[in-house]
Amino acid sequence: MAVRKRRIVVRDRKKTAFRIAVVILALIVIAGASVLTAFTVKSCGEQLVTRTLPLISSDLICGTGDGVMYVRAGSLNFYSFKDEDLNFARPLSAVPKGLVGNSAIKAVYSENVIQIVDAPFDIAPSGEIEAVRIGAAHVAVCTASESGGESLTVYNSTGQPVYSLDYPAGRLMKFGFSEASGSTLWTMELDTDSGTPRTTITTFDLSRVSSTGVITVSGQLVDDIFFTSSSVFVIGTESLIRYSASANREIYRVQLYGYKVVDRSIAGESPLLLLLPRTVSGVKDAPFIRLLTVSQKDVAEESAVTVTLPDELVDCHLVGGQLVIVTGSSVRLCSSKGKLIESFATPVGVTVSSAKLDERHILMERSGEFDLLTVGK
Repeated sequence: MAVRKRRIVVRDRKKTAFRIAVVILALIVIAGASVLTAFTVKSCGEQLVTRTLPLISSDLICGTGDGVMYVRAGSLNFYSFKDEDLNFARPLSAVPKGLVGNSAIKAVYSENVIQIVDAPFDIAPSGEIEAVRIGAAHVAVCTASESGGESLTVYNSTGQPVYSLDYPAGRLMKFGFSEASGSTLWTMELDTDSGTPRTTITTFDLSRVSSTGVITVSGQLVDDIFFTSSSVFVIGTESLIRYSASANREIYRVQLYGYKVVDRSIAGESPLLLLLPRTVSGVKDAPFIRLLTVSQKDVAEESAVTVTLPDELVDCHLVGGQLVIVTGSSVRLCSSKGKLIESFATPVGVTVSSAKLDERHILMERSGEFDLLTVGK
């Protein structure tokens, strides 16, 4: 009978140890990259789903609609809600001051530089950067000018300037892009020279690089404005005013009667607004809130309901035309009429804060961890 000889292989222990170290290092790198995609999903009801995100309290965080951007250890990171292949990490060129982003454009800015993700170069405007807003294809930047006033410059997604405006000191109050049309820029100017406050709202079509309309509001201050496909809503200190988007013509007014608007949802046909008494500083100090629904017709058809707030309240948010109430130990989803739809108890640990990211997502901080609440099917 033939005897099969065993082949004896003598391994170099140093080389073997080196190979093991390389494998371990590779696993560590893979694990580090995978931290962007690691999460736990929990269905809490028909319309409420939570997942744990790899965030910490010291991160600078920004919701983008399609995910979450955050800054950590000199790196700009993105976590996609739907596709982990879209996650990324980018080195930063300066100390970050703020983040802005949507599904089309994502950017981080410092006091002097704006870094648009995947743009060929950074933007370095003259003057200190005071605020940045983004649209579907543009970035608007407000900087302090040498004359003491302010300059507003609009850049395209590649960082090229396409439009600019100059304002005297204290004149430009707010600016942004229309929610209905990402190519529409709006500015809000306040004039008090006459003794009576007068706010001028101007819209610009960036596709044509021209002004498209002017709205003037007198007799009250303007807190904010928002757009739908057919309307421009102006939130004043005394009333909510609806203008037609096509002609900038006033359609109706709804008195606010000592209330202030602290949140809104325009996901449905009828805008929904969350109102607080002007005598309180925030939701935690209010025993109740009011939900105001208005139409986009020639008459307001306003409907207002009062919602009593529970104990251990953390915050309230409007998402998808519904009300979400966050407490230290639970989340409640209510209709626009304040009726409870569903609720669930949060996991172990007390929720200490919450922030609305967009019309579907709320970020909740719970005992040092962050949970993403998604509302809607």
